[in-house]
Amino acid sequence: MTAEQLLARIEAIADDKNREFFSRLSHTRYKLYGARVPDVRKLAKELAKEGAADDVIALPPMCYEHVMLKGILIAGARAPLGQKVKMLDGYAALIDDWALCDIACSCLKFKKREEFDAMKEFAAAREPFKARLGLIAIESCFCKEEYAEEIGDVVRGIRARGYYVDMGAAWLVCTLEAKVKGAGSKILTSGAMNEAASAMCAGKMRDSRRVDRETARLAAEYVKARKGNKKR
Repeated sequence: MTAEQLLARIEAIADDKNREFFSRLSHTRYKLYGARVPDVRKLAKELAKEGAADDVIALPPMCYEHVMLKGILIAGARAPLGQKVKMLDGYAALIDDWALCDIACSCLKFKKREEFDAMKEFAAAREPFKARLGLIAIESCFCKEEYAEEIGDVVRGIRARGYYVDMGAAWLVCTLEAKVKGAGSKILTSGAMNEAASAMCAGKMRDSRRVDRETARLAAEYVKARKGNKKR
């Protein structure tokens, strides 16, 4: 598949209204066509079925939707772990927006211990979007009881800084709490998260329908007390 052919497919699913809306929310450096995520996912499936996935991945990034296609296709690629990790590492360098990270991670089907370990290494990276990719990959695939204690280690091992990393940690811990009662709140109240991520996590727990109200209340109290102690 050529660049021109791929752009024609992307232009066919462009949405001007969505582009105007999303451009106010995103600071991406890539050109936006405004294609909606379900349509990008559908196009990714079509391209994979046509045998064009490798071509799409290999082409230099042309627009936001193309980068998202790369992420979805890489996430779904059947490849040895070492090759897949290398592909994800290259993809992480292209990410400049939360959705480019999170949509790709939602397509991962990781289950194995070595896959968890690889994403743990990503989460410890100093590059913010590589770290977020690792955190959201774990959030998507490994929020299970057998990984609960190690997810605490993942959070404590975060070295990157910034809003997207903190929010990634917050999502991970909140999802863990929703799926393994008590596990997320244990990480939160252990002091494993920085102040910003802790506040975001408590907010996520408050807004989640899957986290019980008492846990959410205690999370909010922890964050409030932590902030109060800092002022003393």
